[in-house]
Parts: sequence; C-alpha cells; structure tokens
Amino acid sequence: MVEYDARPAAGSRAFEERVQRLSDRVQARTRYHSIELPDGTILPGLQPIEHLRWRFGIFGLPNDLRGKRVLDIGAWDGWFSFECERRGAEVVAVDCVELDTFLEARRLLRSRVEYLTLDLNELTVKRVGRFDVVLLFGVLYHLRHPLLGLEKAVELSRDLALVETFVIPPENRSTPTVMEFYERADLGGRIDNWCGPTPECAVAMCRSAGFAQVDLLDLTEQRASIICRRRWPEPDPDAEYDPPQLHSIVNNRTYVSRFHPLKDEYLCCYFKSPQPGVSIDGIFVEVDGYGTQVVNVTPNGPSGYQADCLRPPGLGPGRHEVRIRTRRSGRSNPAEFIMLDENGNAPLMPARSLPWQPPELCSAEYHPPGDLRIAAGSGGTLVCYFRSPAGAIGATDAWIEAANTMRQCDTISSLGGGVWQANLLLRHAVAAGTTIRLRLEGGAWSNPMPCVDRSA
Repeated sequence: MVEYDARPAAGSRAFEERVQRLSDRVQARTRYHSIELPDGTILPGLQPIEHLRWRFGIFGLPNDLRGKRVLDIGAWDGWFSFECERRGAEVVAVDCVELDTFLEARRLLRSRVEYLTLDLNELTVKRVGRFDVVLLFGVLYHLRHPLLGLEKAVELSRDLALVETFVIPPENRSTPTVMEFYERADLGGRIDNWCGPTPECAVAMCRSAGFAQVDLLDLTEQRASIICRRRWPEPDPDAEYDPPQLHSIVNNRTYVSRFHPLKDEYLCCYFKSPQPGVSIDGIFVEVDGYGTQVVNVTPNGPSGYQADCLRPPGLGPGRHEVRIRTRRSGRSNPAEFIMLDENGNAPLMPARSLPWQPPELCSAEYHPPGDLRIAAGSGGTLVCYFRSPAGAIGATDAWIEAANTMRQCDTISSLGGGVWQANLLLRHAVAAGTTIRLRLEGGAWSNPMPCVDRSA
C-alpha cells in the first residue's frame, strides 16, 4: 500500500535548507551513493548501502538479469549501474557530467559498465540501441521538458522503465494532476530543478509519454517510485467475445494513413466490436506489439467505434502494424499506417506479396466533403468497395484511376470476408458517371465502374 510521508513542501525554508545542505556535501566530493567493494570495504556516501538496496528493491527486478540490457540515465556515482551489472546485465550508464567518483568505483570494481557523458536529449536508438530496462532515478525534475524526457525513455525502452522522482503533496487539490514550475532556483536553491509534479501527475505523464502500464509503487519523503511497462497484458485465451474487426488507421489531422514524425498527430482507429458498451478503459491498442494509450472513444454507427490513440514516440519511417482488443476479447486483425521521413516523404519499402489478378470493384461512390475548413478532402471523397483475396493491403498498395488520372489511395479499410474499402481525398468533385478503376501494386486493373454521386 502506498503511503505519503509528509515533509516540508517545495519552496519552504526548511525544505530549501535541507536540500542545500545535501547539495553542498555533494559538491565537496562527498559521494551520494555508497559503494561496496568486493573485499567488503565501503566507499561511504550520503546514502548507505541498505537504503540504496531498499530503493532498488521496491521495483522487484529479478536477481538474474543475464541477457538483459540496462540503461541507467543520470547514473551519478553508479550504484544502480554496478548493481545491475552484478546481476548479470549489460549496462550503459549515462550522465551529463563525467564524475571521478564513478570512474574510481568502476576501476576498483573492475566493472565493464559503459560510461557515456551525454544529456538525455542526445540519446538516440541509433546511438545506443534499445534496452530491456531503463532507469530514470532522480532525473525528471531536472528536465526543462519532462514529458519529452519521458518520451525519450519510451523510445529507448523495449520492456520496462523504472522512474523515481521528486513529487509535491496533492494537498487535497480538486485537480490532483498538477505540476509546479520553478522559473528560478525555487527548489532547494538549485538552478537545474525545474518542476515538481504531484504523484498523480507523474503517473499520468508516464502514461501520456507512451507507456502502456504505469503503477505507483511507493511514496516516501516526497519521492515517488513508478514502474512503467511498454506492453499490455496478454489477452485471456478464453475471452468472452470475438476479436474486433479493425478497419483502418488514419491521421487525426489529414484523414490519411500517413504520419509525419515531427508533427503532433494521433492515431484514429476505426473498428467494430461484438462486445457492447466498449469504453475507454476497456480498449487496448498495440503498435508493433507495444501498448499505447487511448485518449478518447466514440461510437461510430452500429457496433462501430472510433478510438483516438497516442502515437508511440520513436517510430521509424515505413510501415507500422496496429492491433486492437477489448478487455474481454482477443486481438483484432492487423491494420497499418505509414511513417514518413522528417522531410515528409514516404520511404522506399519492401514490396508486399499481393495477388496479380485484378480486384473485383463492387462500387465507386462520390461523397461530399465534411469539414469544409480543412483542405484535405475539400473536394469530397471517392470511396471504392472491392473484393480481393489479399491477406493484407496498405494504403500505398492500391491505386485508383478516375477521369484518366491515377492516384495512390489515402486509406484502405478491411471490412472482413475479403471485402475492402479504398478512400481517395479529392480537391475537386468527381462527376457522376465518371469511369473508375482500381488495381493493387503491380497487379492488373479491376473492372471499370461508373461513379455514383452520394451527395444528394
């Protein structure tokens, strides 16, 4: 059970004096972490070995970490780095300055921990890879952009992140998810202390950054210990309902299945579910197998829904697969979207194995525009329904020809039973009777059909 141990609030004189005393001792080359050497000798620090073991033990990591990669962000004197190495992990320790105390301990321990002097925003997957466990102890409140820092931890993690941070008391606020911002040296007299979230805010930020499961494990002396997981629990093999039918994934701003890595864009997931009354707390969305948070769910026709989701940080250019399930079902069929490169261009992608035979075009319909303020689709939408035995079709795999002009589709929706829907956003309306054809990448053209005007 989490209990809050009240201490002087941030900004109070007593709190500031206590933090300043600790800071002065650290600046005088006093270690913050005690270090135990193989012969039992202790290199003394402000935090004794027993306390460090207690801090780490809260998270319940196994004693055997062989085969695991661990990233210790803000390693300082290195106790947590060396402890993970002692348990068999391959460890990369990172801090914004190089500390002699870390180097001395590494030498005396004959450690192989890789030690990098980098800021958090300098860490990239290309530079250091991904890790099974990411440690973020005493770092969050030092960041000018804490949510971006947590997103970086998501990007670098493929399993767990352990977060320990300073927090402020909720003090019976009507809205508990708040955060104090310290413009100057308001927290402990230090210029690099930027924020103080409530425990509820720290947990919510971890979820919003992109972690699937987030649990507050301990709250002591204005320190919150939070465990974050990137994956949802596995579905019940004896689920009560059939899986949802996932139709398509589109961009909330442009209504196409393409996303720009530098833009704040959300995944809109359109699906049907046999389970009635689907709610925001009963939807689990996965992108490339990793969980992501649903921020809104709205009904969309009979047994249909739209789930708006956060896009996980760090997705590279190319195809990405989405699946969805409810609390009482298994996983849906896959649907995909495309990440563009930073210049907004679609990358070259491996060719997909698609049927050569022509799809069967069932109907072609012109639908008038919805929101006339948005340029994308301001001329309406051309909607084509067709049949194909293909197991998977993405938006970049289908082409539509209208009035002798050929364009790549903007979205593809799987309607089940080999039936598909291809949408093309238009700048100008398509006249009724216009001949429409469709083909899959590298395949033959479908039968032609006249366009039907659905604007009446």
